[in-house]
Amino acid sequence: MENNVTHLRLSVTDKCNIQCFYCHHEGQTANDADMSLSTILAIVKDMVSLGITQVKITGGEPLVRPDIVEIVKGIKAYKEITDLSMTTNGLLLEKLARPLKEAGLDRINIGCDSIYSDMVPKTMEKILPGIQSATNAGLVPIKVNVVVLKGINDTEIPELIEYARKYKFILQLIELIPIGVEKFDQYFVSLKDLGKELEQKAVHIQTRSLQARKQYNLGDVIVEIVGPSQQDFCANCKKIRVTSDGKIKPCLRRDDNLIPYTGIDSIQKALGRRTPYQNEHD
Repeated sequence: MENNVTHLRLSVTDKCNIQCFYCHHEGQTANDADMSLSTILAIVKDMVSLGITQVKITGGEPLVRPDIVEIVKGIKAYKEITDLSMTTNGLLLEKLARPLKEAGLDRINIGCDSIYSDMVPKTMEKILPGIQSATNAGLVPIKVNVVVLKGINDTEIPELIEYARKYKFILQLIELIPIGVEKFDQYFVSLKDLGKELEQKAVHIQTRSLQARKQYNLGDVIVEIVGPSQQDFCANCKKIRVTSDGKIKPCLRRDDNLIPYTGIDSIQKALGRRTPYQNEHD
C-alpha cells in the first residue's frame, strides 16, 4: 500500500451512549447513516488487498451497534488481518467481552476519564466490570486510555498507575487534541515533564514505530504517552481512516480531503491525499 499504510481505523457508528466534551469523533461530523455490515466488509476486503494488516474498530461507541459481534466475525474472516482491536468506553463491555473474543477480537482499548470525578462519565468504578470481563475473556493486552485533563484527572496519574498495576492493564495517557474542543487551553496538560519523570523510573523504554510513541516499563506496569508534545504527531503514521458513513479519511486532523467509498479506486485516491497536517504554529 502507498505510504506504507498498514493500519485501518474503522468507525462503525458515530452514535454513543455518553457524551465526552473532549471527544474528537475520529475527526468526523455527525451523520444519521451508519454503514451496513456488507459495506463495512467490502471496505475491509479492498483495504486488505492494498496491504492493511491491522484494524481498529472505533466509533462513536462501537458496542451500541446490535450487529457488532457479526462485524468482528466478518472482519476476522480475512486471514491477512493479524491484529483486530477495538476502542470502547467499556460501559457495555461486561456482557459482550466473551462474544467479541469468540468472534475474533484480539484485544481492546477502554476509555477512562477519572478514578472518581463526577465531572465526567467514565469513572474507574463504572469501567472496572468491563476491564475484568475483558481480562477473563482473554482480550489482552488491555489498554486503558486516559485523556489527561487539567482540573479533572491530572492529579490522579499516580493512582491510575496503581490501578494499572493491580488490574494488569497498560495505562495509555493521552494529551488532549485540539479538534472540536471548546476551552482547549483550559483543559490541556502537556505530558512532557511526566515523560521525563517516567524515563527516570523505567527499567526499560520501548519506542514504538507508530508515531514514535514511548512505552515506559516500570517493572510491573507499563505506561505509554501519546501526544503531539511527545513526538511529531504525524511521524511514522501508518493509518487510514473510514468514517461511519463510508468516507475514506486520509488524516484525523483534516476534513477537506475525504473521499466517499465507491470501491478500491476511491481508497487509492484517498491514499494519494495523505499529507502531514500543518497548523498555524508550524
